[in-house]
Amino acid sequence: MIWEAIFDPFTDFGFMRRALFGCITISVSATPVGVFLMLRRMSLTGDAMAHAILPGAAVGYLVSGLSLGAMTIGGLIAGMTVALLSGFVARVTAVEVQT
Repeated sequence: MIWEAIFDPFTDFGFMRRALFGCITISVSATPVGVFLMLRRMSLTGDAMAHAILPGAAVGYLVSGLSLGAMTIGGLIAGMTVALLSGFVARVTAVEVQT
């Protein structure tokens, strides 16, 4: 009975299957990036990039409406800009390590 309540929405509705596929794809693809950034002690850089991609996608939406391509390009441009600027700031500034 409980199994029907859990699995029936995924068998009955196509949008639920697509949402499940999207969630699994994002979780599988984001995990290695997160682990890599944690091992390199750059987790805040990943956090900044994640927060920068959303406004980039919003600008893409404002420019051309509900177009997946435009939103992707806007997010990529914003993410790459933040990545390049954070790399530049990391190279230019010196951070003291306190023990």
